[in-house]
Amino acid sequence: MTQMQQAQRNLCRMLGLYNDEPEPIEAALHEFIGMFNGPLLLDVSDALNEMFNLNDDGAEAIDNALIGMIGEGNDELLEVVAHEAV
Repeated sequence: MTQMQQAQRNLCRMLGLYNDEPEPIEAALHEFIGMFNGPLLLDVSDALNEMFNLNDDGAEAIDNALIGMIGEGNDELLEVVAHEAV
């Protein structure tokens, strides 16, 4: 078993996705990834919004201030931000 496979197996054990049964690591990884297929639960969405201040009215002003600080490449970044906002 490679070091990467050992690390994946250990991570899956710590996350409770894998036990000592001879189940392939890929099956455990697919099960873990499958947990994220679909909309987030409202509690999870609310927690993320709170953690990252996504509902903050001042967030746009902070974003604009940070964009103003980057200097070179500002126009390209503004185009990307404007395109993503659409």
